Amino acid sequence: MAGNINYTVPIFDWSGKVFEEVQVHKKSLIFNREFTLLRVKAIDHKTEKVNDFVFEWLKETEILIQEVENLTVQASSRKWNELRKLLKKIMALNVKWDFEPLSTPIPSLEHFSSGNIVCFNSREKPSDQLLVALKDDSCSMIGLYGRQGSGKTTLVKAMGEKVKYLKIFQEVLFARASQNNIRRMQDEIADLLNLKFDKNSDAGRARRISSTIDSMNCPILVIFDDVRVKFDLEDVGIPYNSNRCKVLLTTCSQQDCDLMHTQKDIQLGPLSTEESWTLFQKHSGIHDEKYSASFDLLNVAREVAIECEGLPGTIKDVGSSLRSKPIEEWKTTLDSLKHSMAKWQIFLSFRGEDTRYTFTGSLYQALSQGRFKTFMDDGGGLDTGDQISPSLLNAIEASRLSIIVLSENYANSTWCLDELVKILECKKLKNQVVWPIFYKVEPSDIRHMRKSYGKDMSRHENTFGFNSERVQKWKSALSEVCNLSGKHYTTGYEYEFINTLVEDANRIRSRLQIRNRYVLE
Repeated sequence: MAGNINYTVPIFDWSGKVFEEVQVHKKSLIFNREFTLLRVKAIDHKTEKVNDFVFEWLKETEILIQEVENLTVQASSRKWNELRKLLKKIMALNVKWDFEPLSTPIPSLEHFSSGNIVCFNSREKPSDQLLVALKDDSCSMIGLYGRQGSGKTTLVKAMGEKVKYLKIFQEVLFARASQNNIRRMQDEIADLLNLKFDKNSDAGRARRISSTIDSMNCPILVIFDDVRVKFDLEDVGIPYNSNRCKVLLTTCSQQDCDLMHTQKDIQLGPLSTEESWTLFQKHSGIHDEKYSASFDLLNVAREVAIECEGLPGTIKDVGSSLRSKPIEEWKTTLDSLKHSMAKWQIFLSFRGEDTRYTFTGSLYQALSQGRFKTFMDDGGGLDTGDQISPSLLNAIEASRLSIIVLSENYANSTWCLDELVKILECKKLKNQVVWPIFYKVEPSDIRHMRKSYGKDMSRHENTFGFNSERVQKWKSALSEVCNLSGKHYTTGYEYEFINTLVEDANRIRSRLQIRNRYVLE
């Protein structure tokens, strides 16, 4: 009888086998993660929004990959069931990675404003700048400035809805600041936060708002609309410089933004002429089938649209008020607009070094004594930059008559030349009056670019390029102004010449009259 024989059965290391599978599938998961990140990067984030489940998948993937990378060979000694669960998670994420669709189109601002905004090209740049600034973690205070009626309020409200949709902010608080009433601003913000105040002091209410915002533990955007006077955000209860709280202001001027110490200023300019006409047609119904618009009415309508100066608020109000009205009312409104939109009766364009303290200074004094509201630049910043300032452009647009003092060195200044281009543009588009004064220069020398005008234009061509669009506009403007009916001064008593100009202005005073507002029925 044979002796006892011991048989040794080999034990298969199942946990080690699963560990190897985990490593293989981890490599696939890493590849899928990198490919997904490349797809996300390739998306145009201005127009497309990556779907939330993509970011959730990336987050889960990152956690799981890190967990697997923390494993060592010794981890194969872990229980088989635990490794199997880990493998199933990795395989499940690999199955889910092929997202379709990866992103969805971001609705236009029109969608977020319920149709109150028309997405014109002139609105695209400030809208994009605003969105970039709102995403910028290093920028906690943003200013949007533009003329009253330019659409700032509508834009920031729409942008507030958009950033909530994009989950840049979870809460958007809106308060009007036009009367600088701290308590009213607190009330508007408290309503949005569902806060109820007892008989608290302003300081007590501010502390309550501040603590509520701090406790929310989420990104918050606070919008203060129509800021006209500097105020302290902490007086309202807004924790300025908080990592989670950003402030957006709307103002009528960049100076107001500076007073509030904004870190990024964005200008909302007027609509272009064609954009204004498109918006005006929408609100006036001038091309509705039931509206029989004659050729004369269409011409008047275009003039009315131009006189609204590219301000969407004015265009909407004027257009809506004239819907289905007879042409006589359109003409009356046009006349009222021409007077009401002006802030200055006369704008003086001149080369400061030539005539500020002589001829132009005396002319300004005489016009002012004649009770003409006259704009004369005070000389601040004239030599600090190449581009004409927005304030001067606004003054030209808001004037009824421009007097251009064409002196020897007028064309030496790029500012003066830009003024001239703008003045002639307003003559065409806004029917403004333009008087050229040829002060000790010959119109023919200007027209043919001789003497000082020839030298100055040659210098500009060397600086900006012979075919520069800007230089060509200057040349065209100088040629055009020489063809206008003007006055020529060479010698004699300047005060006598100035008196004739004041007399001429008095003769057209009715045309230069400024009314406080346009009159609509």
